[in-house]
Amino acid sequence: MSMDLDELTSQNVTVTTAAKKEQPLNDVPAAIYVITNEQIRRSGVRSIAEALALAPGVQVTKLSEFNWQVSLRGLNETLFNKLLVMVDGRSVFSPLMSGTFWHTIDTILDDIDRIEILRGSAGTMWGGNATNGVINIITKNSNETLGQFFEIAHGQYNYKEADYRYGFQLNDFTTARLSVKGVQSDYYSFNDDEWNNYNVAFRTDYIEDDQFLTFQLGGYHTKSEHFNWTRFSILDNPTDINDPMSAVLSNKTNLKDYSRGFYSNFHFGKMIDDVQYEGMLWIDSNSRTEPTANGEYDTLNTDILRIEQLNETNELTLGAGIRYTKIKIPSAKNDFYVAMNPLHRTSEDQEQREQIYNVFSQLETQLTDKLTSTIGVKVEHFTRNNTTELQPQARLLYRASGKHQLWTGIGRAVVTPSAVDSTTNIHQLVELEESQPTCNVDLYPECHKYPSIYYTNGNANMDNESVITWDAGYRGEISDTFSIDSTIFFSEYKNLRMLGSGSWSCYKGYCFDGTTTPGQVSIAEFNYVDAIDAQSYGAELALFWQPTENLNFNASYSYIDTQAECSSEYFSCTTSDFGGYKGIYNYQPKHYASVQMLWTINPQWQIDWWLKHKGSVSSSLEYYEAPAITTLDLRVAWQQKHSWPLVEFVVDGLGSSTYEDMPNKAPLEETVFMRLSWTTL
Repeated sequence: MSMDLDELTSQNVTVTTAAKKEQPLNDVPAAIYVITNEQIRRSGVRSIAEALALAPGVQVTKLSEFNWQVSLRGLNETLFNKLLVMVDGRSVFSPLMSGTFWHTIDTILDDIDRIEILRGSAGTMWGGNATNGVINIITKNSNETLGQFFEIAHGQYNYKEADYRYGFQLNDFTTARLSVKGVQSDYYSFNDDEWNNYNVAFRTDYIEDDQFLTFQLGGYHTKSEHFNWTRFSILDNPTDINDPMSAVLSNKTNLKDYSRGFYSNFHFGKMIDDVQYEGMLWIDSNSRTEPTANGEYDTLNTDILRIEQLNETNELTLGAGIRYTKIKIPSAKNDFYVAMNPLHRTSEDQEQREQIYNVFSQLETQLTDKLTSTIGVKVEHFTRNNTTELQPQARLLYRASGKHQLWTGIGRAVVTPSAVDSTTNIHQLVELEESQPTCNVDLYPECHKYPSIYYTNGNANMDNESVITWDAGYRGEISDTFSIDSTIFFSEYKNLRMLGSGSWSCYKGYCFDGTTTPGQVSIAEFNYVDAIDAQSYGAELALFWQPTENLNFNASYSYIDTQAECSSEYFSCTTSDFGGYKGIYNYQPKHYASVQMLWTINPQWQIDWWLKHKGSVSSSLEYYEAPAITTLDLRVAWQQKHSWPLVEFVVDGLGSSTYEDMPNKAPLEETVFMRLSWTTL
C-alpha cells in the first residue's frame, strides 16, 4: 500500500503517444498528461471514462450510472467526434456514429498501466479525429500481471461486479494473461432499468533483445433494458375529430439494447541497423440495436512505422496506413407508421464500404543543446467523400534546464467523415402546436396539437470538419515535492455540423408530391450542413505536490471559452426553441477544476478524496441555464498485508443531493459501494 512520487506525477514517466516512440514526458513539445494506474485505483472510479476527469482539459459528463459523455477542450457533444480514443494504439472510434461508446472498452482497471492524454491537434501522427487531442489507454505488459487477480464489488442501485485475471509465463521470453470482467447494475439511480456488461481479453507478449511482439484478442457483450420505452402507431384518422393527436396510439413496452464486439490486435517491432521498424494490424467487429445507433461495422487496419536517427541532430519518422471499413445500417420499415420508435436511424444505402489511406513524415532536429524542433505532415485520403487532407504540424521545445521546459506548436487536423451525418437518416415523432380559427381551445384543449415527424437526411456533400490549433506551455519541477504543467491554446474550427432550416414536405396529411399521410401527420425535412465556424481559447494547469512522504495532491484547472458563428441564411442558426445551433457551443461551462488527495496513513490504511468542480452557465435561454456543480468522492482502503485482500469503501458524490451533470439529463445521486481485490502469485 506504499506509494512513490514517481508513480503519482505524470512528469516522471515515459510516454509513447506524442511521437509513436518512447520518450520522457519532459521531451514532448505538446500538452500531455498521464493518469497513472495508482491515480486510477485510488480515485475509486468504476470505469475508464470517470477516471479521465483527473486530467486538465477533459470534460466528463455522467449521463447515467454507466453512460458518459467525454470531450476535450470544449465543443461538448453526446458523441464527441473531435477526440481520437485508442486502446494500445487501436482506435475504438465508431465509424457508424462518429464517437466513442465507452462501455465497449470496459477493461479491468488493474490491467491499465496508464492513460496518456495528448491535448491539441495531433493529425500529423494520428490522422482523422485527433482534432482536439488523443486519449491512449495503455494496458500493462503481460509480464507485469503474472499470477491471479480477483476482484468483487457490490453497492447501491443493484451494482455488482466480478473480475478475474490469470497471468502465466510460456517461456523465458513469452508471457500471457486472460482477463474476464462482468458488471450488473441499474442503468439509472431513479428507476429499475437494467445494465449488464461483460468483457473478456487475452494478451501475450514476446520480448527478446531488440524485438517485441504483442498479440491481443477480446470482446464484449452489453445488454441494457429500459422498461418505460414507448412505441407509437399512427391511425388513418384521429379517434376524436377535436383532438388530432388521438391519431397517435402509444404502447408502453421494453427496449432491449444489445451491443456486441470482437477485436484482434497484432503489434510487432524490431531494431535493424539502428533503425526501428514497427507494424500493427488490427481488426474489429461491432454491432448495436439501440434505435438511434443501430447497425454493424467491421474494420481492418494496418500501419507501418520507421524511425531512423539520421545523424547526431536529426531523427526521421516515416509511416503509412490503410483502413477498410464495412458498415451495415437497416433501412426504414415498409410499415413505417406502425410501432414507431420515438427516434430511429435508418439508411437508404444499407451496406457501405469505405477506405482511408495515409502517409506521414516527421523530422525532429536538435537545433542547439537546448532547442529542438519538430516538423511533420500527414496526407490522408477518405473514400467516403473522396477528399484528401493535409495535416501538418510544427513545434519547438526549449529546455531552460533539466527541470524546466518551454514549448510551443501549431497544427491542423480533420474529423474523419462518417455515416451518421452523410448517409443515414433519423426520424423523430413530435407534437406540433399551431393555432387554427376553427379551434376553440377553451372547449377542446387539444385541438391545436398535431402529430408531426421531423426527418433529418444525411448530406454527403459537406466539407470535412477541421481545426487549426496553436498552443504553448511550461513544465517545471519547482522543488523535489512540487511541479507544475501549464498550457494556453487557441483553436479555429471550420465546417462544424448543424441542421439546415428545413421545409415541410407534408402538411396535415397532404404532401406536396400528391400523396397523403395517415392521421393528418405533417413531415418536416432537414439536411445536415457544414455552416458553423467556431473559435475556442483557454488555459490548462496541472499541479503535483507532495508535502510529506505519505501525502500527495494532484490538481488540475481548465478554462475553456468557445464562440460559434453560422450563416444567417439558415433560420436554425439563431432561431429555434433553444436559441439556434450556436447555443450548443456558446453556452457551456467555462471553468473545470479537480483536486485529488492521496493519504497513506500507515502501511495498512489509506484515505483518499477527489473534489471535482464544474462552473455554472449563465444564459438568457432557460434551456442552457445550469448551476455550478461540486462533488466529493471518498475512498477508504485497508489491507493488512500484501497476501490479504484489499478492502475499499467508496462514496461517489458524498453528501450530494439530486443533481444533473448537464441540463436536461438524468438526475444523479450519491452512490456507495464496497470493493475487495487480491492478488496471488
